Amino acid sequence: MKRLWKVIPPCLSDLLGFQMVLGETEGMGLIDDPSRYKPLRRDQTGRSSRGGRGGGRSDRGFRGQERSRRGSGGVTAGSRVVHSDIRNEDIITGTERKVMAAFEAGAGQLSPTFVLLAYGPSASMISSDLEYAAEQIQEQSGIPALSVKLDGEKDYLYGIGCALEAMGKLLLSERRILPGTVNLLGANPVDWTQETAASVETLLTDAGWHILSRWGMKETTENLRNAAAAQVNVVVNESGLRLAKYMQQEFGVPYVTGAPFGQAATEKLLAALERVRNGDSSLEQPEAAQGEPEVLVVGEQFTANAIRLALADRGWEAVRVLSFCEMDRGEMLPGDKKLTGEDEFAAQANAPSVRLIIADRDYSPLVKQEVRWIGLPNGGSLSPVNPTANFNMAGSRLDAWLDVELKGEKV
Repeated sequence: MKRLWKVIPPCLSDLLGFQMVLGETEGMGLIDDPSRYKPLRRDQTGRSSRGGRGGGRSDRGFRGQERSRRGSGGVTAGSRVVHSDIRNEDIITGTERKVMAAFEAGAGQLSPTFVLLAYGPSASMISSDLEYAAEQIQEQSGIPALSVKLDGEKDYLYGIGCALEAMGKLLLSERRILPGTVNLLGANPVDWTQETAASVETLLTDAGWHILSRWGMKETTENLRNAAAAQVNVVVNESGLRLAKYMQQEFGVPYVTGAPFGQAATEKLLAALERVRNGDSSLEQPEAAQGEPEVLVVGEQFTANAIRLALADRGWEAVRVLSFCEMDRGEMLPGDKKLTGEDEFAAQANAPSVRLIIADRDYSPLVKQEVRWIGLPNGGSLSPVNPTANFNMAGSRLDAWLDVELKGEKV
């Protein structure tokens, strides 16, 4: 019962992460599922809006939801993800025919340069063979295709990470290394705004680096194909790590990690890039936090780590990073934790030593003691009650935000 959400709105599923990142490409996603995967957008308050409910759940019967405009094969206007529109009888006959029909309809409208296939919850239970379907698509159309092991059961970061890694496996090949070049990995449209991405690109350009490709935000397939020529990958979000590790193993491209949010995190990332420029590709080991936790930062791991560095510059030392979504062990400090349910968060947040929590305000009903609370944008929330809009944290902007929020708060 750990994953039963009674108070906190659940986060976006892996299939919605898959959908979001495919929407930024010239490729196409195909989900073997009866649900309608409509474009997911966010307004200025950070609240998500879509024509229906996705992530493995059909939108039939939800009142007040606009029904999508569909063509054959489950093609939805404005989306680069189609669905197979499977029904009860497909439990017996299999979904291959529906998958191929959905591909043909989608490809006819979208002219994709590659195709990724994923399981919906229903297809995963009846053991649809998407690996074979991907082989058939590639053989019959000449369009590179690959299946991704997603089924709607994990979070959006996992879905984005798997999608980016699969894109790398489909599109990348050996290239001559171009000194002074980088790829930006994981800057996804759930956690980042376009303004944030542009600011980070400016930071890297001003430091003398040329950006070859952006994995997660809007990018051409041609630029993605050339990514193996980069001297180094810059992983700015947990969702970029799978691709970074694949590129290091297959093409020898080293990577550095960290969201350049706040002066401390920005300087740390740029210093790591300079070490790679000078031939040192070793990853820096993080310093362990000391003592019982006084501050909890709950959110996407790389953003939360950057906030921790900024807090350390302000004298806060006992800071723990928590997340309900994917976390990488190599980026964790002792005491950091991937939360599996509301009870785990409540136990952490109600510890007597905790004085400050930086997190989604929707988590606050689980806290029964008096603590200072700073609302942190959480783009991954499926249905936020008290949304905090994403904002640009790049460079010194995070510091300015913290200084305003912490005004009058003593260490």
